[in-house]
Amino acid sequence: MKKSLLICTVALTLMLAGSPAASSIDNALAAAPLRLVVDGESALTPLRPFTDKGLVYVPVRVLNEFYPAKLSWNNQSKLLTVSTDYSSLTLKPGTSLLLYGGGGSYSMEGKVILRKGHVYLPAGELNSLSGASYRLDEDKNQVLIESGSVSTTVRVPKEPLALAEGSPSVKLYAALKDGSTYKGYILEVNGKKHSFDWETYRDLSHPPELYYSDINADSRKEVVIVLTLGTGTGLVDQEIHVIRPEDGSEISVLPAGEAAKQLISTSVTEDGEDVLVNLKLQYSTTPAVAVRIADRAADEVSGVGFGSVVYYKVESGRLVANTNVLIGFAESIGDLKIVYKAGKAGMEPESVTFIPFDKYYPAEITETQDHD
Repeated sequence: MKKSLLICTVALTLMLAGSPAASSIDNALAAAPLRLVVDGESALTPLRPFTDKGLVYVPVRVLNEFYPAKLSWNNQSKLLTVSTDYSSLTLKPGTSLLLYGGGGSYSMEGKVILRKGHVYLPAGELNSLSGASYRLDEDKNQVLIESGSVSTTVRVPKEPLALAEGSPSVKLYAALKDGSTYKGYILEVNGKKHSFDWETYRDLSHPPELYYSDINADSRKEVVIVLTLGTGTGLVDQEIHVIRPEDGSEISVLPAGEAAKQLISTSVTEDGEDVLVNLKLQYSTTPAVAVRIADRAADEVSGVGFGSVVYYKVESGRLVANTNVLIGFAESIGDLKIVYKAGKAGMEPESVTFIPFDKYYPAEITETQDHD
């Protein structure tokens, strides 16, 4: 796929090799030119990165391959403007200043270089411009750029987002990275690919998790894909997909939060100066649990809830979910471990276990504490 730069004044094709900026380039470059790689693929631009005074330089036009920006060159003032729908900044070859459209400036780690009509900037500055990161792979003589959370690319990267542990032939790719969103995924199993229209937030600190195991005991392995939708204080929201690799069909899974609501009934009672949170659990080796909350009145506990924190994983060939038990708005008193089995409608809970946090401890169950 070819991309072109949007030029406001004139194209950046002026032969200016004799300019002061060009003459500052270190002539002692590596014998083999550096290769530029974006998200695991060779860059579309034929321009090569290079080193100068200990810094790695990349062509500014590489931004167009993964970042929604327009590059505009003003030949009269010799300025390059990088603009988005929300902001703009200007680069001046021969200086290290990055000028903001709304005023102000920032001094980069090295000067902007104009070489044979093309503008280059220190690769380390890609992060401040687009959130991207770079790495110099000296062994392979290449500069690797990894798109940031605000970048965009329509290319399926050669490097997958996730590999199944112990099964390198099971891979997950992003079909489209659009700003802060993954729009669509591609699952590859033993060379066969299936596409899905799942959309999730691009949280680079929580990449997708991939498992390959027979979780429904049908003597065939399924692919389990765990996607993190969002995180925050007291919040982890994950989405799970179980796929049959033979045809790409999906096996439904009762979400952990919904399973908890269906399988657990609750009540809150007072016991002296304490509060007892009473849980009745179906499919549990401890079907009745009372958790003592010391020095708390019943009216200080607005209710019992589930599922503000949800984690899924495959453990010893079983699909497992962990979710929290809440009292009030955001106080967690323990976790629920839900183990799934195959059911008529898909994967459904086989067992539920409540694990209180150290701060809280189970109270003795009595007749008066039992509840419907």
